[in-house]
Amino acid sequence: MSLKDRLNTSNKITKEAENKKEEQTPKYYESSEIANVDTLGIIDTLLIDDDLNSIHVSGAKNIYLERNGKKIKSNTFFRDNVQLENLIRKNALNVGIEPDETNPFISFNYKEGINVAASLPPLSTPANIFIKCYKDKHATIQTLAENLCISKEMSLILEILATIKNNIIIAGERNTLKTTTLSSLAKLLPSNSQGILIDFQEELKINSRNFSNFNFSKIQNTKTKIINSLINSNSDMLFINDPDKETIADICEKISEGLEGVIITICAKNPKEAMNKIALAILKQNPNLDYKTAEKFAHKAFNLMIFCNRQESGKRKISSISQITLDENENCKIEDIFFLNHLQEHESTGLVPEFFEATKVNNLPINSNIFDKTYKHTYCKNQNNITIEQFSQKNTNQDILKKFKKELPTKNIPEEETIRKVQEKFEEMKKNAKAEETKEITFFEEDLTEQPIEINQTENEQSNI
Repeated sequence: MSLKDRLNTSNKITKEAENKKEEQTPKYYESSEIANVDTLGIIDTLLIDDDLNSIHVSGAKNIYLERNGKKIKSNTFFRDNVQLENLIRKNALNVGIEPDETNPFISFNYKEGINVAASLPPLSTPANIFIKCYKDKHATIQTLAENLCISKEMSLILEILATIKNNIIIAGERNTLKTTTLSSLAKLLPSNSQGILIDFQEELKINSRNFSNFNFSKIQNTKTKIINSLINSNSDMLFINDPDKETIADICEKISEGLEGVIITICAKNPKEAMNKIALAILKQNPNLDYKTAEKFAHKAFNLMIFCNRQESGKRKISSISQITLDENENCKIEDIFFLNHLQEHESTGLVPEFFEATKVNNLPINSNIFDKTYKHTYCKNQNNITIEQFSQKNTNQDILKKFKKELPTKNIPEEETIRKVQEKFEEMKKNAKAEETKEITFFEEDLTEQPIEINQTENEQSNI
């Protein structure tokens, strides 16, 4: 056999082996496009809630909801595990996968902002469904203010920061307000400006003509080359959600060369840790540097930090807006401009930030008195007209709440309707208490979502919800 024939035979064997290996490899379905799935059964009734963060189905009878950072068990459930598994198998077929023991898992985008992952036995026993709801696409600076996440003065500052070029870090732990704040700032970009959104978590998409969306959640190869091209594209603003270390280092290098208008999110427990992560990313990319030099490099790259936090009650807030600088002795500093005090109210520190000069040059509507220590921040009222002072109180009358629960009708009514009826009853109780000069009753909607009202239902009634 000639050398040419031996090579052809060898190549044929190699290709056959690769094809066989490919056939044996489970083809899990993953796509960033909206899947051709019509329904998720009874789960669709739960997805109506705009405050929902996630849903975890662990078997037919266990459906857990996460709302505003709090987890509760739903009164809704599947008839049995067979019904749950049939739903998963049906959806798998809809996205082009025939589920079996080698293909027990699917992941797809059900609707915009709703990602679904489901698994079947033997991978998980019983079957599981994980649903992540990215509701940040609905968020704006105005909704942040209405939900008491920020004061009116801070909302004005954030609106201004979206119109002047600053390099900003939005930091905080998981499920605080990082992505929501990034999305809100991006929506304020003027229509005559060009913005680029680079998302590493498949959480965001800005539906605007002046925005280009790039999803890097599943991209590995050539990522650096693509991102460098985007950075050099001369866009007006660059929004980056949860970048990796390599991208952080590249961004800092481009900022040192004159890049402006970069806003990134960093997962961190406090502002200092956020800056430490950036310094370590620079250090990894430039091992010849020492840590102090990398830290200074990080502080020179960014001007401001917006730090987000979640309170013990589950309420998410922007807890501080800080200025990042180096002092005369080249010491790294993170100085608060606004902060959240122990009464859960925002205060000014007296520091007038450097970007205030840019607001004067551009004739933007802001007065320096909002930075004074003595300035009193103001707030919007939330949907139930509860002021910030009422919101911070903890004197909910649990005895009256329990008494009212017993008076609820036992018929099957939706949870939202139940909460509305409880609100109306409490308003009536407040008026009566005031007239009789008794103790004031304060009602919080969040307390009801934490402790859902139990309604007696038969199993057949509940399975038909």
